[in-house]
Amino acid sequence: MLLEAKMIFKLIPLLVLIALVQPASAFQIRRVVRDSGIVLRLRGDVTAGDYRRLKTILQNGAVVGLEIRSGGGSLEEGLDIARVVRDKGLVVYASRECDSVCAFIFFAAKERYIGRRCKIGVHSVSNNRGTEDGDSVRTTVHTSRLLVGLGVPHSVIGKIVATPPAKITFLDNRDLVELNVHRTNPFRNIYDAASVARSEEASSVCNPGMETEGTAHAGHRSCTTAPARASGER
Repeated sequence: MLLEAKMIFKLIPLLVLIALVQPASAFQIRRVVRDSGIVLRLRGDVTAGDYRRLKTILQNGAVVGLEIRSGGGSLEEGLDIARVVRDKGLVVYASRECDSVCAFIFFAAKERYIGRRCKIGVHSVSNNRGTEDGDSVRTTVHTSRLLVGLGVPHSVIGKIVATPPAKITFLDNRDLVELNVHRTNPFRNIYDAASVARSEEASSVCNPGMETEGTAHAGHRSCTTAPARASGER
């Protein structure tokens, strides 16, 4: 089943035709670093080039997961990111907003977590006019088959297929249970440790004799790609 899913990942870019709206800016990617691992914080729309940027960072085997907050973006880029998330076996924490192709990235995670105020929104794929046609419907079907291969339940697939591109449907508690989603922040210890490290750094500036233990290093849309588009809380 996974092999079939990977094959569909490769076919999707050939099936998607026209972009609805180009997102304003690329993902903002920030690294939170501790001895226990690296968490990548992703903010904003998924745009062309984000997959390559993220893949380069993920070559560091110390990355343990992603914290994501996004309203959607490029379908092609998002599916490529979902593939690498699955291949790397990453944990994904949706901290607040996670709609459209962001949801696909979330579905690909080894383990799925959401914040208390987070909603996961889905809808079908649109053409360049923000409506459905034969090509966009076929893309929705192929994408849905891919998600089935990733273990996404049929109740969620049904909402993707049934929701028009201009609208959005949020997953309910039953969907989240079937997806085995946990309502907690799995990276809290890493964040807390990083915050302590920053505080200790600030104190050491005022008190040169104080040593520090570590630091933290910084570093509803339609579904689309180039050329079609599919439209995270701490």
